Amino acid sequence: MADGEYVSVDGVRLFVRRFGDPALPMLIVVHGGPTWDHTYLLPAVSQLADQAHVVLFDLRGCGRSARTPPTGDLPVAALQPDLLADDVGALIRHYGAAQADVLGFSYGGGVAMRVVDQHPELVRRLILASTTAYQDYEQERTASLDYQLRSPMCAEIAWDDPALTCPTAEDGALSRAIAYAGAPCDIWRLDRLEEWHRVLAFVQFSSDWNAPHAAGQLRPGVPQDAEQLLRQWGGPVLILQGSREMAYPISLARRLHAALPASTFAEIPEAAHMAHFDNPEAWLSAARVFLGQR
Repeated sequence: MADGEYVSVDGVRLFVRRFGDPALPMLIVVHGGPTWDHTYLLPAVSQLADQAHVVLFDLRGCGRSARTPPTGDLPVAALQPDLLADDVGALIRHYGAAQADVLGFSYGGGVAMRVVDQHPELVRRLILASTTAYQDYEQERTASLDYQLRSPMCAEIAWDDPALTCPTAEDGALSRAIAYAGAPCDIWRLDRLEEWHRVLAFVQFSSDWNAPHAAGQLRPGVPQDAEQLLRQWGGPVLILQGSREMAYPISLARRLHAALPASTFAEIPEAAHMAHFDNPEAWLSAARVFLGQR
């Protein structure tokens, strides 16, 4: 199913790619952005297909899944993160798994935590990759020496730039511009910047989320008191974070690990937000060991 298929769950059409034997334990992957699609995670995550039935999909309002006007007819109110978590649960059931391992990347980490909250019986293991359980991280981010060094390298993109947001602008133009401009903070290996640009070239960016997010119409991806809900759930959690992370500083990952004594913490050396790209060997090794535990 590497070419993908369309699946309708809860009345919403989602684009899905699957890798590996469906008889293997399911690993469902929730991408970030959320104005990106899942393709930037493919080179790393698809390599786990020898030990998992890997399921990747585009979130509502993203890529080839159901879209809001003018691209589709999905209401903007349907982009709320609790509904995205319901989609994850519906996909697990659709493919016949009693439980699945859930990997949430960046914004997708918040959605994955909501899956634990809303459908705890469906989650066997949880991987939180390049994300955070906290909403009070801005001060730590701006205090990061790595961020202070790299942020001046990132071009400023105005959210209301008419060339990127006008009705005739290409779908996803603003999101694509932000992704390219922010690359020096997203990856640590600047010697691989052109290679990262080639990854971005394959991403189908969307515009659906920008206006409602700017207008404050969407709830945060991370649920309220996520630390407490993970503690109450009590299942296995892998916290997978780059040591040079500049979006969600490594101190946040350490805080969560300390709050969850049974969690596993993998600090990926010489890796920033896109740790799966900066150091794929270490990232995949940590994921493999965690997923292989019984």
